[in-house]
Amino acid sequence: MKEKEKDIRAGKRLIQKLLLTGIFSAALLSLRAQAVDISLHSLVAAQKDTAVVSVLQDMDDMELGDKDFIQETYQIPGYSLYDQYWDTEHICSRRLAIPFGGNPLRIILVQSNNNPFFYPCIGNNTVVAAYGMTKGGNFHPGVDIAVKEGSPVKCCFDGVVRMARIYGDYGRVVVVRHYNGLETVYANLSKIMVKPGQILQAGDIIGASGRAQKTGAEQLHFETRFMNECFNPDMFIDFDYMELRDNTLILNESDLALEREVELKSVTESQPDKQANGKKEGNPQQPQTDGQAEYHIVKAGETMYRISVQYHIPLAKLLQMNNMKETDVIDIGQKIRIK
Repeated sequence: MKEKEKDIRAGKRLIQKLLLTGIFSAALLSLRAQAVDISLHSLVAAQKDTAVVSVLQDMDDMELGDKDFIQETYQIPGYSLYDQYWDTEHICSRRLAIPFGGNPLRIILVQSNNNPFFYPCIGNNTVVAAYGMTKGGNFHPGVDIAVKEGSPVKCCFDGVVRMARIYGDYGRVVVVRHYNGLETVYANLSKIMVKPGQILQAGDIIGASGRAQKTGAEQLHFETRFMNECFNPDMFIDFDYMELRDNTLILNESDLALEREVELKSVTESQPDKQANGKKEGNPQQPQTDGQAEYHIVKAGETMYRISVQYHIPLAKLLQMNNMKETDVIDIGQKIRIK
């Protein structure tokens, strides 16, 4: 029986490899020409690099048995599409050139040889926090689903674990990259049950749900991303019925959270507005300065990564300037040195 199961898994890996190299891409050429189809993006460039991919093995001890892990770069979903970007340490640490070319992207969610879509937490469909701007003016990059702590969290599509670790305000988080180029993010977990590089099928349990870092509410924070940019998962998931709205996702550039502006708050007293020709010339808010040093004041919903993007500072450098680690949680009102 075990030999038969291994043969089945080997057959699926072969199909995925053929699929990724474009052998079956002809079936998708019938799609409308004005849309750019990236669901079977070629990995020919990646196949030329046969270097063994390092797999982190320093997580919580668990019985992995005969779980499959990637061994070569051609097994990484979307490796060339992502400009050979495979970061097991950060959710997003760099910006990528997204191939819109003035056209929408047409992404096929489930191929005929894939396992069907799985809702991340079966039996729980109450979204307690939606994607987008909050009443407080902060940006929420995903949805929060009410779910009892300790409930199983499942992978939505076939894919490979890119990241599985404790990460700032996300708490315990798992990021999975799928064969259509999308990534799904599962955060606020109480337990992680997978490791980076692990090959998953839709429906595989990746961990157990937990509580929000700041509020303590029992919930799963869930995000969908494409080439490091988040977008509204409600575009293709019907959270009321816990199923896909359609098997094709049409993604426009305007759907992605590109370079979202985060308002700066100054801790210095604002200067009186000057009057000129009956109009106000208000001084724009600036970060607090202390000699040559400048500081940013943390607002609700911000993370060190978002602050690093806002000021165009590498995340590693920002953490070093503030004597912090990536796992440190920042608080509202905290001063973060940016210069």
